[in-house]
Amino acid sequence: MGYIVGGLLVLGLLPTIIYVITSLLDKVYKVEIINNLIIRWIIIIILLVIGFIYAIWSIVIQNTIGKGGPAVIGNLEISPETKNLVVTGPYKTTRNPMLFGAFLIYLAFALFMNSLTSVILVMAFFVFMLTVVVRMEEKRLLKDFGDQYEEYRHKVPKFFPRVSSKSK
Repeated sequence: MGYIVGGLLVLGLLPTIIYVITSLLDKVYKVEIINNLIIRWIIIIILLVIGFIYAIWSIVIQNTIGKGGPAVIGNLEISPETKNLVVTGPYKTTRNPMLFGAFLIYLAFALFMNSLTSVILVMAFFVFMLTVVVRMEEKRLLKDFGDQYEEYRHKVPKFFPRVSSKSK
């Protein structure tokens, strides 16, 4: 049930909210981002491909290796909490690959709308996610995995993937 509710929130509710707010605000003041349709679509496709790869890959790795999922939203458990700390796959480049993937997907949606308003809304949502939700998740991970998570946290960036193959 948690996966269904979480999926509906991620794929339905948030894009709808962004669309409605953008549509209302853009009636008054619209700033387009990329006027060249071909360039805009190339960027959108690249963002979607990378975003879906990160999002799906992280879910698969987290469920197979971590034996659970990422979060509890309110009192609704989206999936059972992870039993093992996951530090491989996309988690080798960022501590939040699922969130990074979602960010790219929403950014592609904002570019599809070609509106600065939608980009600002996406950015605001992810600032909230990184400062509130991720902080709560990190407290649980520290409690459950202690020094192992602390060491991982110092090696791997919080959000934007490290593209270098070198490890600290």
